[in-house]
Amino acid sequence: MATPRDRPRFRLAPLAPAFAALAVALVLLWTLLPTLFEESAARQLLESLEILAPTVSERIVSSEAVAQSAADPLQSWATSLGTAGTLRLTVVASDGRVIADSAQTASGLAEMENHAGRPEIVAALARGSGTAVRESATTGRQYVYAARAIQPRGGQIFVVRLAQPLAEVEALRGHLARGFGLALVAALLAAIAVFWQTDRRFHRPLAQLIEGARELAGGRYGERLPVPEDGQLAALARALNGLSGAVESQLAATQSERDHLSSILASMSEGVLVVDASGRAVLANSAFGRLFEVSTEVAGRTVLEILRRPEVERLVVETLERGVGRPLTIEFEAPDRRTLVLASDVLAATGSPGSAPWAGAVVVVRDATEQARLDEIRRDFVANVSHELKTPLAAIRGYAETLKDGALDEPTTAARFTDRILEQCRRLQALLDDLLTLSRLEGAAREAPRQPIDLAEIAREAIEWVAPAAAARQVAVEFASPETFPLVGDGDGLLRLLVNLLANAVTYNRERGSVEVRLLAARDGSEGAWIEVADTGIGIPPEALPRLFERFYRVDKGRAREDGGTGLGLAIVKHVAQSHGGSVEVESRLGQGSTFRVKLPRA
Repeated sequence: MATPRDRPRFRLAPLAPAFAALAVALVLLWTLLPTLFEESAARQLLESLEILAPTVSERIVSSEAVAQSAADPLQSWATSLGTAGTLRLTVVASDGRVIADSAQTASGLAEMENHAGRPEIVAALARGSGTAVRESATTGRQYVYAARAIQPRGGQIFVVRLAQPLAEVEALRGHLARGFGLALVAALLAAIAVFWQTDRRFHRPLAQLIEGARELAGGRYGERLPVPEDGQLAALARALNGLSGAVESQLAATQSERDHLSSILASMSEGVLVVDASGRAVLANSAFGRLFEVSTEVAGRTVLEILRRPEVERLVVETLERGVGRPLTIEFEAPDRRTLVLASDVLAATGSPGSAPWAGAVVVVRDATEQARLDEIRRDFVANVSHELKTPLAAIRGYAETLKDGALDEPTTAARFTDRILEQCRRLQALLDDLLTLSRLEGAAREAPRQPIDLAEIAREAIEWVAPAAAARQVAVEFASPETFPLVGDGDGLLRLLVNLLANAVTYNRERGSVEVRLLAARDGSEGAWIEVADTGIGIPPEALPRLFERFYRVDKGRAREDGGTGLGLAIVKHVAQSHGGSVEVESRLGQGSTFRVKLPRA
């Protein structure tokens, strides 16, 4: 973009080639002109010699003193020629003696040096003619020399030489230089006139357009540019004005939409955090800052820098990596016990093809403290009811066993009802056990004891528990793990976790299906363990996955009751994992099977 300092340079740019061409021409002419003039003068002298040579030959022949070196008549004739013009005539014998010179007298002729070594004389004797530019040793002036060899009537060879003073050539060059200077001035005046016209019609309007574009780039969209006279510049000005108006309208619409969105986010009771594709925060509403007790000035910071909550960071990272959101529950301990429920999802990408598959992710936070309190009340109620039902159930079971031993008169009927009583008692007992286990896991009164355990051994024991049911359904249970897998945790709780997962994998599998149990080191490089239970069963519908670990939730209620399920198995799995500081997740496809994955810390 042109700045004020650049504008004169920009306007003078068209004159630069013209000035450069004139300067180059001036330098070349000033450098080459002397040589050209000297060569031209030499050629003219040679042409003059062509005309003068016969006359000189006749003069030499007619002079009676030529043979006796009596050159007075020839010298007199040469002297008369010298007084008639500026040219100097010299006649030289083949041995270099000067026998006539228009610039000398008869007495001075004898004192002249031998000219056998003069360049033009040497060239004339060798090639018939020759030229040279040099200072005369006789007169001390600069001359242009041209010499020609003659041989009067086949006799002795002579050289006729003409010389012209170089001062005349210099004077001629001065005249030409003055003419060239006048031409240069005229060219400059013409260039200035063209420049003024071009500057008025093109450069000034273009500079205004450049300045207007700079103002537009700086965010000042309300101003409109004047339309120049030139057709193309006028089209450009109208295009820039149209662009300015369109950008102004779009910015106004964007500002209105942003204000509307800001008012909606500010009025929400749920916290909202938006991150870009790299995981850095873009915005957060006031409810988010209130729920997490952080500042809402989050732009450009990572989730971990904002919250110091690794689980939220993992939630965002997994959402961006997988493109699918998941829920997350965060519980704040005393004195301000709170429960926050987070849900994440990806934001659809609006970029060009080949860019990231999504523009970022959004995390919505809901305060579930009240719901957690109600759940706690419910847990207490279930625990109390279970304790109250334990004694009556034991009495019913004992009574049913007595009936089964033959106390009734109708053995067949008594046996049938007795079996039903026992079946119901076992189901109630299982429900009671699950309720007690869940209450213990969810309660905060006492944590389960932590001690060194071998997770591989616990997995083998859990497989033995479900082996009869697996054999009945012809389901193969495979185990992939090192011989030992040391861990610190609650052995009974982890056994119950594995038994529940394996029981579900066997129950909801197909005939001749398979179940694989894997114990792995944590894939994220941390000191942790992963328990994976994968089956080839019927799978779980996607809409059921978010509620799968809720208490009493059944995907297929009828089948679950027929198979003796209580609806608490996966809730126990979740709470056992959480009591160890871990988590549980599931991946499933209908008709292809499910994989439950439990993440546990090493210590």
